[in-house]
Amino acid sequence: MRRLARWIRYVNAMFPPVILAPVGAAQFLSLYLVLQTLGGVTPLRLGWRAAIGAASTVLWMLLIRLQDDIVDAPADIRLGRAGDPRYRDRPVVQGDITVRELRQMAGAAAVTLIGLNVLHGPSAMLLALVVGLAITRLGFAWFFIPSLARDPSPLAYLVRKVLTVLFGLYACAVYRDEFGELVPTLWVLLLLLAPVASVAAWETARKIRIPEDETDYGTYSKVLGWRLAALLPAGFVAAAVACLVPIAIAARLDWKYPSALVIAAAIAIGACLRFRLAPTRARADLRRYVEIFGVVANGGLVVALAAQRGVALS
Repeated sequence: MRRLARWIRYVNAMFPPVILAPVGAAQFLSLYLVLQTLGGVTPLRLGWRAAIGAASTVLWMLLIRLQDDIVDAPADIRLGRAGDPRYRDRPVVQGDITVRELRQMAGAAAVTLIGLNVLHGPSAMLLALVVGLAITRLGFAWFFIPSLARDPSPLAYLVRKVLTVLFGLYACAVYRDEFGELVPTLWVLLLLLAPVASVAAWETARKIRIPEDETDYGTYSKVLGWRLAALLPAGFVAAAVACLVPIAIAARLDWKYPSALVIAAAIAIGACLRFRLAPTRARADLRRYVEIFGVVANGGLVVALAAQRGVALS
């Protein structure tokens, strides 16, 4: 019971389920429902496969969070003890949880993931999950390129964000089990790339600081300079919009979703440009603007599809 309590405290601190469970579910459903829309399914259908898919995506995100903390534990502890405000209160720094316990949690999450997807026997979604977990593990172990594995630069960590495409491939597999063959199209490619761009925007936005706030922690502003670093999240947000607007057009959504998406993107990009023109500690907090964009991009897409085409539970 004591171990479980420590796990729960860690999850609440590093992966708050009230926030990230809906985020993960929206990421899966936005992909899954767009695939149905492009496949001509009306009304959209949500059944037990969709429930497993959403739950699996959330657990997979938790597993990635755990892998991050396992790999980065030595650096996090060093930064926290040096007084870095973003690290000193982390559970692994405070001794609230050990690396061994993080590994145990990661193992439990992986077993639960596979267990959920094996319930109905061999399937495309089970195969996609197992392959995806293997690739995720390799990505965290070596970044696929040995030189990157030895590189402490935040640019190396950005490589991991490409792993987000695995969530999309998993959603495609769930769709295939439910509705049959998936025909590759340009829209599906854009659908897979959009979350990668959104997550890359979040990754870069949270690692930008003004010069006087820099510590030993690797940030994009330290590597590239704050002027250039501020353009990274702006560029990734623009890339996400470039993927999602054509998808909205192909899905024949009305003007509300694209308009909300463009407005959210304009706010996020505007925040990046404001920081670049007049940097301050407060304006360096670009993460919140990018997170708002992410909510509109994924959650807004789910709402728009459900409202326009209807949903049937099966």
